[in-house]
Amino acid sequence: MTFPLPTAFVLVLLIASAAAASSSSPKATYAKTSFVPPAAPTLVSPLKPAKSSAGWPSAVNHPSRVKHQIANGYGTYDAVSTSTTLFAKKKKGGAPVSKKNLVTVQLLETVPNIGQSGDVISVSTAVFQNQLKLSNKARLVSKEEVQKMEQEKEEQEQEMQEMAKKTKAILEEAMLENLGGEDNCEDGADICGVALVMKKKAGPEGNLFGGVNPKMVMEALAEAYPEGSWDGKQVKLTSVKDMDGKDVKKKDIKHTGDYSMSVSLGKGVDAMFILSVLAE
Repeated sequence: MTFPLPTAFVLVLLIASAAAASSSSPKATYAKTSFVPPAAPTLVSPLKPAKSSAGWPSAVNHPSRVKHQIANGYGTYDAVSTSTTLFAKKKKGGAPVSKKNLVTVQLLETVPNIGQSGDVISVSTAVFQNQLKLSNKARLVSKEEVQKMEQEKEEQEQEMQEMAKKTKAILEEAMLENLGGEDNCEDGADICGVALVMKKKAGPEGNLFGGVNPKMVMEALAEAYPEGSWDGKQVKLTSVKDMDGKDVKKKDIKHTGDYSMSVSLGKGVDAMFILSVLAE
């Protein structure tokens, strides 16, 4: 394709002017730089506390009443409290179990650190479900059952008290009978007459071969007075003394002679009697 002469001349001029303009314009240059962090915030006070004549800050401009502000490179703004209220969950096992999480059960057998067989106790639902129910060591009881058990327990305790008083009367009557009557009891004597006699093998000087312990005494009482009540944890010897008043309860009786004893038969019911140990 060919252009007329005037047109070609104009095109050459335009190309030449564009090349001259591009060669004459300065080139842009860039320099590396690093980020400059803003200045650290500074706690400032817009008011300077004025001092009174006494040298102390006035009540109006006391530092505690001056509003603090924070100033940094971006401006000044009011300081806010940095304290935050945290609502953390309570740790499990830290607080005691509430009544809502307790159930009343009766132990079907003795469980260490929990209770004895037959006890009615309150345990957490977790202990019942995971430990007692799975092994069939306890059963749930209702309020009605608990009330019935408590009533039966009171009746049983009352019956035991009556039996304890009856057993005490049996011992006292036996001692007076063995003494030959109340008239033979010395004035002011705490104990009159022998209630129990035990014969043991002994040496020439009265030293026993073996000895007599509290368990043997209780078995002898139950055999001598079967109509009495000698069963139960509450029935036990509480005092054993020789005729000189020396306490020998912690040791077995090793010599023949008479011994004053005290036995607990029930709540508030104690009986004193004399044991006579003879040589066979």
